[in-house]
Amino acid sequence: MRKPPPSPLFILIVLLSYTGLLASTERIPTRVFNPGYLQGDCSYHSLTAASDGMIYFSVCTHHDQSSARLFQFDPATELIVQIGDLGNILGEDSTRQIPQGKIHTPLIEHEDYLYFSTHTSYYSGNLPNRVPPDGRAPYPGGHFMRYHLPTGTFEDLAQLKLPNEGIITMAVDTVNDTLYGLTWPTGLLISFNLEEKLLHNWGAVQGRGEWGPLQNDWNFICRRLAVDDAGNVYGATDTGRIWRFIKDKQRPVEYLDKLNVADIAPPPEPGFTHLPEAHFFWNNWRTILWNPSTDSFWGLQGGSTQLFEFKPESSELRPISLLRPDDVPQDTRRNPFRSQLGFTLGPENTLYYLAHGPGIEVNGRDALDTSVHLLSYQIDTDRLTDHGILMGPEDQRIFFAESLELDKNGHLYSVAWVEVTDPTRMDAIQSARAQAAPTETDEVIYEIQLVQLPTLKELTN
Repeated sequence: MRKPPPSPLFILIVLLSYTGLLASTERIPTRVFNPGYLQGDCSYHSLTAASDGMIYFSVCTHHDQSSARLFQFDPATELIVQIGDLGNILGEDSTRQIPQGKIHTPLIEHEDYLYFSTHTSYYSGNLPNRVPPDGRAPYPGGHFMRYHLPTGTFEDLAQLKLPNEGIITMAVDTVNDTLYGLTWPTGLLISFNLEEKLLHNWGAVQGRGEWGPLQNDWNFICRRLAVDDAGNVYGATDTGRIWRFIKDKQRPVEYLDKLNVADIAPPPEPGFTHLPEAHFFWNNWRTILWNPSTDSFWGLQGGSTQLFEFKPESSELRPISLLRPDDVPQDTRRNPFRSQLGFTLGPENTLYYLAHGPGIEVNGRDALDTSVHLLSYQIDTDRLTDHGILMGPEDQRIFFAESLELDKNGHLYSVAWVEVTDPTRMDAIQSARAQAAPTETDEVIYEIQLVQLPTLKELTN
């Protein structure tokens, strides 16, 4: 039976949600810590609370002559120290070649090391700028790297020596001491075994990746690899197909054709279409993690923010709940704010997620399209809670939060855009970034900062 058209009241709610007039009134006060990297304009995934008690994170940049940098935050002293500049660490001169502008991967701790990989941030449209117009060499290719926690030293493990090909996500198989990565824009699956010290290229797992024409050959590359407790690696294409890499098979990549991430989204409303844009990641998973308590993966579908559980052993893929703020419609396939990367597992089998919702108004300031809500989902009781909107000191609005981590003291952290309200800093920030800042912030000046939320105990009291 055909679903009836949406009621006038529903249409009104959607319109009010877009304008922010129905935004939640609950506010979560946060503290912010500035790493002081003026050229920095984004951060994805790369945030971790390490076993030494420190918080480690990276700040990336689209500035074509600056490199991504790594920082250490000490919760006891509340001091931030820059521990590395990728250009200096790798000996790559940004005046001679396109720099390593991003770390687009988690910082993954394994046996006293933090593992990560590097990526480009120099684009021409939706593709890397293959031949820089100023005579510099093209981007030289991404690296697998690690940072030794006891000594504070970096090590370059391997480089994918394919010009213009960065490593956009990676995972660590701790059972077999192997790193896995997906490259951008081609979508090559690569691996590096820490004992063999050999870099393997297993070929493309997502068609032509993001080199192809939109809507025909384009396949949005998975932004988060999944590794189970046996060391098997999984990914998802933007048509929803799930693939698996099985170690020691002659042809190690296989597709699980009976499972599709597209099937778990809510039914499409009348008139539903996929928009023809490069980053409309509707059907692959946006983020995913392994939960040892349930022996399964928990993840979010890209376009709908549908929470799902994936059990590889039983070939089960089931929808759980829509992870949306209270003021975003729940009865539609579309989520105008899509899924973000700030997703983590906390105590008592509870998932935490930083969801984008409608912008909130602050008197005397320009409007913002989005805000950031902290959501939690308690798996055992099937309870979803919207804890409210993240706000910085002096009502600074926080947005574009693409990481979430819990430290041993119970504090949640993110690395996010924080609205700049000090007029004396605005010119310096804009001047440092030149024309490189993302277009999402043309109207509002922001800085990338480490954001500390209240403890879980404070949030639930």
